[in-house]
Amino acid sequence: MKHANKNIILIILALFMACGITACKKNGYLTDGGVNKAYTSFSTYDYLKNNQYHQFDTVLMLIDHYQLKGTVNSAKTFFAFTDMSVNALMKAIKVRTVDSDGDTVLSAMTSLNQLTDSVSAKLFTQYMFNKAITLDDATLNSVLYTNEVGSAAPSAIKKLSTGVPVYLTNSAPTFTYFTLEYVKVNGVIDGSPGAPANDPIDLILQCQTTGIQTSSGTTLHVLTNNAALNKL
Repeated sequence: MKHANKNIILIILALFMACGITACKKNGYLTDGGVNKAYTSFSTYDYLKNNQYHQFDTVLMLIDHYQLKGTVNSAKTFFAFTDMSVNALMKAIKVRTVDSDGDTVLSAMTSLNQLTDSVSAKLFTQYMFNKAITLDDATLNSVLYTNEVGSAAPSAIKKLSTGVPVYLTNSAPTFTYFTLEYVKVNGVIDGSPGAPANDPIDLILQCQTTGIQTSSGTTLHVLTNNAALNKL
């Protein structure tokens, strides 16, 4: 009886792992840095517009304001950001306002008009590239890529390797997955030979979604909701 129970447990475990692997293959690109590619019949702009969680509503308003719809659709690679990142940027940028006493104070932005008065279309184009960049292209070290802004916002691409142990009865195999990262280069790439001692640390922006292939020819990645955007 004990032997039969052990076999049943092993069968259940095998089925659980098989279901987990199937789920990763089907939906892995949605939440992690997996190598799966999702092909969509939507253009890049329409893919963002049709997001079921409405994560890009404010982003799309800004794209429309800067008349970037065509640019978004024609980008070979686009690291898109969500409304939460826009909201965080608005809180970080201080604008001069007049309080009830008539005094001028610095406060966080409260309207998109204030944001568009403070940033340009480069807020988006710094995250666009004229060549396809995929997770497979990335290495564990930062590699410079010229974005659509150029030297005003130097950037690099890398990937992060993460090992996740799975604890079984007699073993603990480690499964490795990779997360794509956009690097805002400050000065020179961190760890570069001959880098000055006071070289500022690069800013790493991780992706939450990787490798969506849109019908307009874009390789679309989506940065995490807490991505700190570069004000340009």
